[in-house]
Amino acid sequence: MKRTLIIHILAFTLIAALPGCRKDFLDRAATTQQQDSDIFTNFTMTDQVVNNLYSRIRGPYTYLGGYSMSSACDEAKDASSWMASQTFNNGSWNGTTIGNTWRENYVAIRQANTILENIVKYKTPDDPNNPGTLENRIGEVYFLRAWYLSELIKQFGGVIIVTQSIEQTDQAALNRSRNSYDSCVAQIVADCEEAFKRLPYSYPNTQVGRVTKGACLALKARTLLYAASPLWAIAGKTGFQGDISSNASATDPEKWRQAAAAAKAVIDLNNNGAPVYRLEPNLAARKQMFIATTLQSTEVIFERMRETDQAMDRYLFPFGNSGWSGCAPTQNLVDDYETDSGYPIDDPASGYDETRPYEHRDPRFYQDILYNDASFKGRKIETFAGGKDALSTDVDHTRTGYFARKLFDETITPGQSSSVRQVHGIIFRLAEFYLSYAEALNEYDPGNAAIAAAVNAIRQRAGMPDLPAGLTQEQMRQRIRNERRIELAFENHRFWDVRRWKIAEHTEKAIWGLQAIKDDTAPGGFRYERFKVEERPWRNAMYVIPITVDETLRNPNLVQNQGW
Repeated sequence: MKRTLIIHILAFTLIAALPGCRKDFLDRAATTQQQDSDIFTNFTMTDQVVNNLYSRIRGPYTYLGGYSMSSACDEAKDASSWMASQTFNNGSWNGTTIGNTWRENYVAIRQANTILENIVKYKTPDDPNNPGTLENRIGEVYFLRAWYLSELIKQFGGVIIVTQSIEQTDQAALNRSRNSYDSCVAQIVADCEEAFKRLPYSYPNTQVGRVTKGACLALKARTLLYAASPLWAIAGKTGFQGDISSNASATDPEKWRQAAAAAKAVIDLNNNGAPVYRLEPNLAARKQMFIATTLQSTEVIFERMRETDQAMDRYLFPFGNSGWSGCAPTQNLVDDYETDSGYPIDDPASGYDETRPYEHRDPRFYQDILYNDASFKGRKIETFAGGKDALSTDVDHTRTGYFARKLFDETITPGQSSSVRQVHGIIFRLAEFYLSYAEALNEYDPGNAAIAAAVNAIRQRAGMPDLPAGLTQEQMRQRIRNERRIELAFENHRFWDVRRWKIAEHTEKAIWGLQAIKDDTAPGGFRYERFKVEERPWRNAMYVIPITVDETLRNPNLVQNQGW
């Protein structure tokens, strides 16, 4: 696998997210008063500055140094030792080895504050051709400020709330202490609500990718769900540190109630009596949602436009098709796909046969994962020794015996021009909020019929049976978590979910694969042997990300996260 892919993908994550964006505006530490006047007395130039603010959003599929965050948790394993995920997997990550996303997000927040202040200061005129557009752009900036703050607290916990520009000479402001986690949540919610007032339900096709009312509700709902989860439920109320103990039972019914209401607001959002979002009707449409270039799906709420290009397909493709076998799914994930009877594979009623491990599985399994002997581009996948896609520690070979099929376009031929496909990373889609609603409702009102109804809406779309009746709260909790694991696989959820639930100390250690071995006496001509890919080190400090050491040296009042 070529190291140039990192540069290639990062270049795309930093280019303009929308037409007309120019990166020179506000990229410097500060502009002069004359430069500000030139920009903010002109609507077109102000519009370009707002577009630039979008460009700092990290895409969900290339979130980790240009690659998938799935490979930094129990979803997947990357194929090359130099990739960023390996720092997480070998336990070497710390405040000097994982980059400076703290600064990255604060640069974006500074830009948002500057835009909001200067629009007022210079009385920025509206778009003369489309009255009301300036108000939309102000709403977008409020959302984006909330987005970048949400990125900070997702990684670090409570951070420093900054809602106005700070002079470089103002040491008191620059050296503030961290705010509590919940106060940061309140700021995100407030900005989302300010944005909601100013934004439309949708934009014309030429403006796809801009923030809408639905995106505001979605960010609010995700933020409140995380705040209600065990890592932050109690600890976040008064402090900036998460509860990194092994006690995963912390809860607050009121937080769960708010999270449920916020998720339901996304589901119920309507415009003139018509629902704004709808689940795609079947798995074929779900697949198209991920690979379409137009992003007109009724399920998609917000996306990172032009996150990357067909290089992502090559990163995911099997070695036998000139791919790099990146983000290879783990056996841990494969085991959590139920059988098509609706039971986990360790349930005697499931009908699972370990000698035929890929038969009669959840239909999403066949759409999400490539496995030995699966049909792909006119041939069979060969992960056995000597096969075209052999499981191996050689460069660009799967480490687990699988390939991630869900997000790539199977019509692509690796090596094609980057103009062949633009990948738009889906940040929010409706299915997430059905599952968030079910999770939150189960925590404060277990037994409510709406819980199963929400989960079953996702299962029915997948062609799976409804959940069994009569589940206890704990049983339902596990089924909801597993449904989320399967439905949202490879979409940059699992790494954060296992942390907010505080189950990572159990899930992030032993990583497994499955070796196919040719055997004429075995069913289908293969027998399968489970093997340990690696044992990943874990300590509970890893429930949160360490602040870059450089930032703690700049600000003597900036306390590092516990254990780092």
